[in-house]
Amino acid sequence: MQLELLDPCRDAQPPGWEAFRQAEGLSAIWAYDVIAASSRGSWARPLLAVFRDGPRLAGVVGAVYVGLRTPNSGRVPRPRREPLLLDVRLPGHSNGPTWHFAGDVPPERRRALLREFERAARRHLGWGLAGVLYRMVTEPELPQVARRGCVVRDSPGSMYLPVRWDSVEGWITSLSKNRRKSLRRQIRQIAEIPGLVVRDGTARGDLDAVELAELNRRHTDRLASRLDPRAPLPAAYFHELLRRDDVRLISYHEGERLLAFSVVYEHPDTPVSGPWAALRPEEGGRQDLYFDVYPRIVRWAVEKGAERVLFGRGRVDIKRSLGMAHVPLRFVVVPRWAMG
Repeated sequence: MQLELLDPCRDAQPPGWEAFRQAEGLSAIWAYDVIAASSRGSWARPLLAVFRDGPRLAGVVGAVYVGLRTPNSGRVPRPRREPLLLDVRLPGHSNGPTWHFAGDVPPERRRALLREFERAARRHLGWGLAGVLYRMVTEPELPQVARRGCVVRDSPGSMYLPVRWDSVEGWITSLSKNRRKSLRRQIRQIAEIPGLVVRDGTARGDLDAVELAELNRRHTDRLASRLDPRAPLPAAYFHELLRRDDVRLISYHEGERLLAFSVVYEHPDTPVSGPWAALRPEEGGRQDLYFDVYPRIVRWAVEKGAERVLFGRGRVDIKRSLGMAHVPLRFVVVPRWAMG
């Protein structure tokens, strides 16, 4: 197979990318323009790999690389001039590995292709590349990236909701008594807030991408940690999402003020709940909007006949109480000497 490395902020979309994305059932998170927009002006720079079997696109890897930076610095990494870390993740994605191969590529071949990707990245990024981090590895994919010399640790797992009901009420009824009671109360109280407006739909021309990005930045800053730095999603990213008819945004407003929003990447079988951001009550936000958005997503998933909804990492106890299942994830750190 032939391997090509791409910077979507600079390089044109490769032939076959969109056809591969749609044929393999990948959500808008994998759309080339969305990936490019996610890193515009960011301190995390994108690096994509495309594998071709003749003219056919057979696999892709999505990653970013980061360099030395002080807190709140937006400086971009400088290959061949400073230490770098290759982080195999896509902005906005938190449900599993960010590599995907066609179904006829066997596991042992995938392992070899990922090693080839590492060697190519090491040549491309130069002497400063200290290693590669595979951040969200499911157990079935672990043998593809684990090897002698790497460090394997538990990572916050991902959550998903199997859609087994024919109504939202059926889902709520399946929950524990305490969660049922509190969820119904939260839904009722939010519906009774005077002047609160909830809007839901795709191609949301009524929303401001800059406002979404700022609210998301505030929210993300509270979640980031030293071991899990999160580059803010720029306004360009939300601008790209707002024009798409396969991305839903659920937004909460009081007057002209945006209080909260949730992004849902549509898919016929497995929609993905993406970024959620909200003002805190002390910032003028409203309590429990986080719980109000779940029934709205579930209602839409039931109506569309989805099989499950991916809800990403974090807040595991809350999500379990809402009937979600847990997918264990690992992160794998491969130092430079063990790459390839």
